[in-house]
Amino acid sequence: MRQADGAGGDEGGRGASLVRVLVVDGEPAFAETAASRLEARDDRFEAVTVEGAESALDALSSASFHCVVSGYELPEVDGVGLLETVRDRHGDVPFVLFTGSGSEAVASDAVSAGVDEYVRRDEPADEFARLASAVASAVSEARGGRRLAAHLERTSDAFCQVDSEWRLTYLNERAAGFVERDADALLGERIWELFPEVAGTEAEAALREVVETGEATEFEHHVDRLDAELAVNAYPTADGLALYFRDVTERRERERELREVSERLQLAVEGADVGVWDWNVRTDEVRFDDRWAGMLGHDIDEIDFDLSTWEDRVHPDDIDDAWDAIEAHFAGETDPYQSDFRMRTKSGDWKWIRDRGRVVERTEDGEPLRAVGIHIDVTEEKERERELERYRRIVDELPESVCIYDADGRIALANDHIADVFGTDPESLVGRESRLVERIQAADGDEYGELVEGERDSLTGTVEVDLPDEPAAIVDYGLTRLVIDGEFDGVLGISRNVTAERRRQRRLERTSARLEALFERSPDMVDIHDEAGSIVDANRAMTDALGYDREEIVGMDVWEVDAELDPEEGVRLWEGLEVDETVRLETTFARADGSTFPAEVHVRRIDVQGEDRFLASSRDISERKAYERRIERENERLDEFANIVSHDLRNPLNVLSGYLRLARETGTDSYFDRCERALDEMERLIEDVLALAKQGEAVGSFDPVNLGDLAAGYSDDAFGSADGEDPFGDDAAGGDEPDAPVEVVVEADGEICADPGRVRQLLGNLYRNAAEHGGQRVVVGDLPDGFYVEDDGPGIDADERDRVFESGYTTSETGTGFGLSIVQRIAEAHGWEVAVTEGERGGARFEFTGLDRPGADADGPAPPADPSGPVAEEAEPRD
Repeated sequence: MRQADGAGGDEGGRGASLVRVLVVDGEPAFAETAASRLEARDDRFEAVTVEGAESALDALSSASFHCVVSGYELPEVDGVGLLETVRDRHGDVPFVLFTGSGSEAVASDAVSAGVDEYVRRDEPADEFARLASAVASAVSEARGGRRLAAHLERTSDAFCQVDSEWRLTYLNERAAGFVERDADALLGERIWELFPEVAGTEAEAALREVVETGEATEFEHHVDRLDAELAVNAYPTADGLALYFRDVTERRERERELREVSERLQLAVEGADVGVWDWNVRTDEVRFDDRWAGMLGHDIDEIDFDLSTWEDRVHPDDIDDAWDAIEAHFAGETDPYQSDFRMRTKSGDWKWIRDRGRVVERTEDGEPLRAVGIHIDVTEEKERERELERYRRIVDELPESVCIYDADGRIALANDHIADVFGTDPESLVGRESRLVERIQAADGDEYGELVEGERDSLTGTVEVDLPDEPAAIVDYGLTRLVIDGEFDGVLGISRNVTAERRRQRRLERTSARLEALFERSPDMVDIHDEAGSIVDANRAMTDALGYDREEIVGMDVWEVDAELDPEEGVRLWEGLEVDETVRLETTFARADGSTFPAEVHVRRIDVQGEDRFLASSRDISERKAYERRIERENERLDEFANIVSHDLRNPLNVLSGYLRLARETGTDSYFDRCERALDEMERLIEDVLALAKQGEAVGSFDPVNLGDLAAGYSDDAFGSADGEDPFGDDAAGGDEPDAPVEVVVEADGEICADPGRVRQLLGNLYRNAAEHGGQRVVVGDLPDGFYVEDDGPGIDADERDRVFESGYTTSETGTGFGLSIVQRIAEAHGWEVAVTEGERGGARFEFTGLDRPGADADGPAPPADPSGPVAEEAEPRD
């Protein structure tokens, strides 16, 4: 035993008796075992092992072997596949299939491929003994020229050989069977003696012609003794003839039957629009008739009589199904064969063809040889089917239940929807009594009967029906009488379960009523407008606030109400909103009378039955705006105070710091005095700032007070203290202030309505202002609707009078700039107006007007006029 790489060695000393065997198997260990057992069985055997088909073919190409032993299951291909390749490449090398995968199919395939011997591993007795015998037999047949005989014995045809004397030299068992004698006993007999009835016939003449001409022939001859039709093939040999013959009696009978059927079919199809085809399955030659070609728009001479003529014209989407139907018929699964497919016409269009046919001739093994059939144009039928299918799909996909009822109210046809309701399929509902029709029939009158009898054409209504899992369902229905070709053909019913819809409708109605009440009773102004800005509804709060009736405001554009809204900007704003998105705006609303007020608006985009609408909720924010303005003023005032305090306190602080440093350095007491004056200045500045801050507050109450008493009594508070010290003396003010307080002359004696404390603060600041600017005399007098305070100081330039009330404004080195600002704010807190003019002595005159006097009305007496008017002289500029 050797591996394949040693296959090329010589035969050693065993000479011509050596039998070199190539053992091929997918399991190397088993191949080694088989090779060893072969060599042990017969010393003539020299076995070489390989694994797989490719290695076996390489070994056969590189060395000479007398026999191949192969398993069935190999890595690349199976044993039969290897056998076929060996036959193609290496001719008649004896081949033994040694397999455990035994089956009739494997054996049949092996025999068809030309296997010499077939040995099963799983059969009883010694498998390797049987294998050795098979190898020896195969090699012997090959060496002895007996393969042909073996082949002839296996062939399905009868075979014999005759010599030049017409004597039998060989015949197989099938040939001997025709005369029911043993083959060996017939050898040497003359053929004419066995078949004397052939003498003198065309068959004898044909056989003798083969011998004379050396050319093969074939013919059929009926042998009366056998009552058989024989098909004969004769071939010349070196010393006589070789004859193959078979009994074709049954085939000829089938052919005669086929001709009769074809004749009858021809008569049938001549009057019908069908095309005929006749297919030779082995050669794929197909005969088509004129109608077959004309059905596709061709003349018969424009098409080839080949299977490809049909195959190339079948629609690509249909060809696989067509072949599946044909193969199923070939396998005996269907009879006859039928398939529908599309075929391309000469013009490029597609026609639906119904192909019907059957196999009319098969081999003895059942393989199809010939099939015939017809083509029918079913294009119109397919169009109708598609149309019906479209209608069916439409009906099945409807969200309603669709049925056809018979005269008794039973279901004759149902769609998928109603089948789903009952948890079944439409076919299972056929024949059931309709619950809907039962309820209609149970009502007063027989309205369903009227439909059936033709007394009415249709019927609609709403009933309660018990449905699976939903008792007392509310169902809307419509019934229509069907009449086809003048005859009653049932009642078409379409129904819909509207239970949930009705419940939603009731909930919607309740919700709508609540929302409408909320809409009307909302304290906010609410309106709804469309995408173009047209108001479609408004609540009472809005109509009342704007002064319109609802009929007036509906149809108005939003920008007729919103005084600040530009139409184009409004449309862009609304288009930019998503559904349920809200935007907040502050704007100004215009009333019907032309007045306006500030409003806060929240606009929300909503979907109302598929249409865009915009819900605007608005609120009058006049009070809030007033409060915001007040807060803003307060903030401005605080900022103003902070700036002034930080600025004005810086100077006395610097003075204080400087004098303290000098006092430490020099020890001089006078510097401490100056520090004290700086502290006094800071204290006065802080008091003024606090007083100024308080003046922004509203006056708590107005009391009748005598202006003259206030003016005279407050002068002591303004210029003196409890111990009689002069706050404006040289020591207190640094030497720039007057040595004595101003003289206050009171000429006012009327009563006014005011806060006494605030008026005292007002007068005190005016007295100090006069003293700070060098005034010696202050006069307080009445005006027709108020009073004035006038000093005899240098006065105020005309171009400075608008600024004197600004916080921090001063022309005095010692002033804080808050005094006149406090005066103005006290006046504003009372609702008075204050103005600065020039006094009769050239000083400053402050006039307060718009006062209320106790007991006075619009027609009452005016207070006494000021006896002294202002002097029209240019005042000297102040410091």
